[in-house]
Amino acid sequence: MGLNAGYILKRVGFALVTLYVAITVNFLLPRLMGGDIADTIASEMALGSPEVAAALREQFGLDNTNLFYQYKQYLVQLFQGNMGVSYVNYPAPVTEVMLSALPWTLGTVLIATILSYGIGWMIGIKGAWKSGSLFDNISLFVSFFLNSVPYFWIGIIMIMIFSFHLDLFPLGKAIPHDFDSLSFMGKITTIIHHAALPVISMIIASLAGHILVLRNNLIRVLSEDYMLLAKAKGLSNRRRKYTYGARNALLPSFTGLMITLGHVIGGALTMEIVFSYPGVGLVTFNAILNHDFPLIQGAFLFIAISVIIANLIADLMYPIIDPRVALQ
Repeated sequence: MGLNAGYILKRVGFALVTLYVAITVNFLLPRLMGGDIADTIASEMALGSPEVAAALREQFGLDNTNLFYQYKQYLVQLFQGNMGVSYVNYPAPVTEVMLSALPWTLGTVLIATILSYGIGWMIGIKGAWKSGSLFDNISLFVSFFLNSVPYFWIGIIMIMIFSFHLDLFPLGKAIPHDFDSLSFMGKITTIIHHAALPVISMIIASLAGHILVLRNNLIRVLSEDYMLLAKAKGLSNRRRKYTYGARNALLPSFTGLMITLGHVIGGALTMEIVFSYPGVGLVTFNAILNHDFPLIQGAFLFIAISVIIANLIADLMYPIIDPRVALQ
């Protein structure tokens, strides 16, 4: 079933409305936190000088306390591609701070997400196809255990075993202090070396949910009449398993994958904190701690846009991969 223009326009329009709401909420949330960042910076730089604080307020556009005026200026600057200047990283623009953190997040979280879904789907398919077998029981036990374990605990255990005791991987960070002096291949190797534990930890931490969801979906699909008909017609196990069973069981998981990919830009906050990994999640966390309004807004805007785009892609692709879905 092809996509009609009305369906596409409706989904794009809904995405644009959602984006506007996200932009508005993004403007309001940091201002509900309270505090005066100008006083904070002045206390650190100029012993709390009122003159310095006043100059900072003017420079950051906080001298006019009218919320509607700030909102108007925020929208004007945003549509000009200007997200402002980071208070804590002054005078670095927010865009520059975000773009410097983005590659580290994409390089770890994106790879971990794709591998986690792929491994989880394969284990879930095998477990459902051989329901009640030793493999299925072990995968269920491990999944339920991992599902009850906090993300940060897995990261800490990985650091303790493989970094502290075995000294196989770095304790944290993304690059060593002598990174600039390394050769090109040396830089690639050390980046992979530093990213290995965070990626493995994120895969382990998120694996259980993917296994359980796909296993349960496939068990339900296997009981459908068309699966019994396929078996009665003498179709091979492989064809029934993947073409008829897994393909239909994957549909709900596909939606979950697209939503998760949208959240990739936000980084894995817990893991980035545990490993001191300089991704978007850690940048956002530090911005919240320091009441860095422009950086908070920039980070959440990046995340909101990525989630909205991922959902839009999922909405447009779902009727293609599942023709039974009505276009509304």
